[in-house]
Amino acid sequence: MLVSPLLRGDIMKKQGKIHYAWWIMVASAAIYAASVGIIVSCAGLLYRAVAEDLQVGVSEISLYTSLMYLTVTILLPFAGKILNKFDIRYILTIAGIINALAFGLMGTYHSVFPFYISGIALGIGSTFLIYGSIPLIMNNWFKAKVGTSLGFAMAFMGVGGAVFAQITGALIESIGWRSTYMTLGVIVAILILPFSLFVIRSKPEQLNMTAYGADEVDTDTTNTQQKPESGVLKGVAMKSPAFYLVVLFTGLFGLASTVSFHVPNFVQSVGFSATMAATGVTCVTIGQTGGKFLLGAINDKMGIKVALFVGIGGGMLGVVALLISDSFGIGMLYTGALLFGIGFSGSTLLPPVVIREVFGGRDYASIYTTIMSASTLGVAFGTTLFSYIFDSTGSYYTVFIIVIVLFIITISSSLISLKWKKKLNFN
Repeated sequence: MLVSPLLRGDIMKKQGKIHYAWWIMVASAAIYAASVGIIVSCAGLLYRAVAEDLQVGVSEISLYTSLMYLTVTILLPFAGKILNKFDIRYILTIAGIINALAFGLMGTYHSVFPFYISGIALGIGSTFLIYGSIPLIMNNWFKAKVGTSLGFAMAFMGVGGAVFAQITGALIESIGWRSTYMTLGVIVAILILPFSLFVIRSKPEQLNMTAYGADEVDTDTTNTQQKPESGVLKGVAMKSPAFYLVVLFTGLFGLASTVSFHVPNFVQSVGFSATMAATGVTCVTIGQTGGKFLLGAINDKMGIKVALFVGIGGGMLGVVALLISDSFGIGMLYTGALLFGIGFSGSTLLPPVVIREVFGGRDYASIYTTIMSASTLGVAFGTTLFSYIFDSTGSYYTVFIIVIVLFIITISSSLISLKWKKKLNFN
């Protein structure tokens, strides 16, 4: 895995050696590429092939993804305690084995029910591989350039999806969906296990090292008096209408984002090939990857409101383009997928920013964990809901109309919640 030239100068220590923290970043990128780029981003490419072979509806297959996210929603509040109690590298190794086996074994199933067992298993593994551990590890290893390093690692969610969507599409057509699941399961193991076992360490102290940038931070803190974080406690936040508006915003954004799982099935439902469906997924993931950097830069330079309009507006325009793509051709479809990818990136990037903007940083971790459960619940619900609508109507027209309405409610609730900051009485 290559490191960006922009980072190369920062990777070197004064002695001319690579600081171990940057290997932690590379390991984190590989884990994200496998756990999101393959297991999440490529899931939708396989729904249709499995459903046709087993002679069931797409909704019956996609239900495993809903169960996966429902499991994450249930486990997420307990993940922090587990990560604090046990060595993270062993937790990630076990989670990696669970995910590789659960995904690969799908190629051996001859009925729907075992997919649901795998979905629950994937939820257990993904709780730690996607949501719990990597930000914690990165914050332990980086005291400077935390945003740069974490952003680079998270970008491989999209990069992995873009690369493996093409590989998955080609594999389905050449060796069938069963062998494709097995092959991808092996790749998941290869990407996660060597890094979790031999590279990942939860803290620099385990290797008798200091975090990257620790010297600069220590110098700064001795020369300046740090101010306490401003904001409100979780108990105060939960008594405010703003809390429930942000929950609504986050949950509906997660619900709307599940259209990404249905892009490959939609592409084939309007007459395009499986290869074109894979390219559509690639466009989504390219938009998702670029959208993280774009929306982050817009937020820093122009503010959260502009970032919300660009992110949610891009997603809405993308859905409209997908809706009319059967009349305007494959170019319109790819454009729609790319724009929707920008909106999709906002579903994970914008809620944390809104949460901090509305409630401050004083009790941010507790408030953030609680509210983000709404996002995973939205994803769990939406994946199956949209599949049932497609199975019932035979098209995604109704789904796309619903998603456009969801985006309108999402932008409205987020903007109203931002107005409540003044009423919470903190600077």
